[in-house]
Amino acid sequence: MEQRPDFSQEEGEMQSSPHTILTLAIDAGGTFLKGCLLDQGILLPDTFVQQPSRSEAEAEEIIQGLTDLCMHMVERYLAAADSEQRVQFRIGVAFPGPFDYEQGICLIQGLGKYEQLYGYNIRSLLREELKKRAVLPLNHTWMPSLLEADILFNNDATLFALGVSRHYPTSKLLCLTLGTGLGSAFVSHRQIVQGRDGVPDNGMLYAERFEGVEVDSQFGRRGILALADRLQARSAQEDVHDLAIRASNDDCLAREVWNIYGDRLGRMLKPYVASFQPSHIFIGGQIVKSWQLFIEPLIQALSPERPIIQVEDQVLEHVFYGIDMLFD
Repeated sequence: MEQRPDFSQEEGEMQSSPHTILTLAIDAGGTFLKGCLLDQGILLPDTFVQQPSRSEAEAEEIIQGLTDLCMHMVERYLAAADSEQRVQFRIGVAFPGPFDYEQGICLIQGLGKYEQLYGYNIRSLLREELKKRAVLPLNHTWMPSLLEADILFNNDATLFALGVSRHYPTSKLLCLTLGTGLGSAFVSHRQIVQGRDGVPDNGMLYAERFEGVEVDSQFGRRGILALADRLQARSAQEDVHDLAIRASNDDCLAREVWNIYGDRLGRMLKPYVASFQPSHIFIGGQIVKSWQLFIEPLIQALSPERPIIQVEDQVLEHVFYGIDMLFD
């Protein structure tokens, strides 16, 4: 049975106005494709769809999967609407990097996912697949409108930040996603910031260096496991989850891993926080499930800077809203 995420906002009714602007929001993770529709900027949880991403497959199969997801969401929406009224479609995709988001070109190599898309224009491939579907027998009356959809791409951490910023329209925010690596984005007045106020030129921290080593390799899952190995604090079979359980049970070595992790994360962030002066730091991703183990050393390491640190467990919801905001 398909599991639908527990989006925190009240579910909107799935009704179509005479001219509906419908955003197809897609998160292209390495394991799953996740999609949901926004009708006039309102998220419709009942349209949520999840399917395997097939990210290790050939390019044609991956694009077919993306197209299947788009069509499944639209079919689900229109089946619940009173009638097929006029719809303006927009397609937005959160895609992992490296990626030329403006041109829509995948640049991923060596990551074990989406490598067969390297060098391809994903926007063009998706349009071509939609055109193939449009000429099939019994095609849907809404297919011509879907063919005209604008298609935009961006990084999931950037979209998470944009989604969060809708609640803080006049604030400066630093948003982090702690997963395999470290995703990040700086936002001011609902706009992504790049190359000013101490923010790196690309607006992200992953390629910055801390103590001589690239940030991305230090503050996600890989970095935590490497730190645990240096401290001889885990067996070869243990993962981050196991370290968190042991630390919660007062295992001294495991607790030391999380203390050092929080301290180093705070010291890495401190110069950017001092320059950018965000009012809030939002942290999402799988690793924040263990936030209580590293939050205090993180706060101490940031001192005397005192942004409000908020753990966010509705990352996907914010990503979907961020995708919709791309078209503003």
